[in-house]
Amino acid sequence: MARYFFELSHSGDVYHDARGKELLGLKEAKERAFEIARRMLLNAKTSDIVCTVRDITGRQLLQIRVQCTVPAEIESMNRLQPGG
Repeated sequence: MARYFFELSHSGDVYHDARGKELLGLKEAKERAFEIARRMLLNAKTSDIVCTVRDITGRQLLQIRVQCTVPAEIESMNRLQPGG
């Protein structure tokens, strides 16, 4: 097992993972990075999220960027609806 570190950035802020997570391999690290990005996108007000996976030496292994945009006309319709 190897230790992977998940660095998260959004809205100009960067959060470094000091503890990391032991996982079986890069496939599991990629799955975890996708899950982190998905949760952040659903729960945050930001629309651009980057999750960078690094190894114990700090070397970048992969990066996942998620950008969500809603057309202005749809966004304005959502504000008019109750609960939007």
